Amino acid sequence: MLNKLKFAAGIVAVSVALAITSPYTEMFGKSYNKNQDFSCCKNNQLVIHHYYTTKAFWVSINKGYDQEPVGKPSLGCNITCDE
Repeated sequence: MLNKLKFAAGIVAVSVALAITSPYTEMFGKSYNKNQDFSCCKNNQLVIHHYYTTKAFWVSINKGYDQEPVGKPSLGCNITCDE
């Protein structure tokens, strides 16, 4: 009985430690890399593409770009998106 209790307490301690440290270690969830961001114009509107990776236990399981429309550029569009 005592061994089962120690094991359960150990599992809880490890889970709490992972939950506390995961935002700082990029262990889980979506993280952004500003070095791979770019912007272009789509339908005469400026769009910023933010590069992200989604991780589980430090392993990348998904990656891609989130698009953020930021409005009409004041000086016009000189680079258009391919999409």
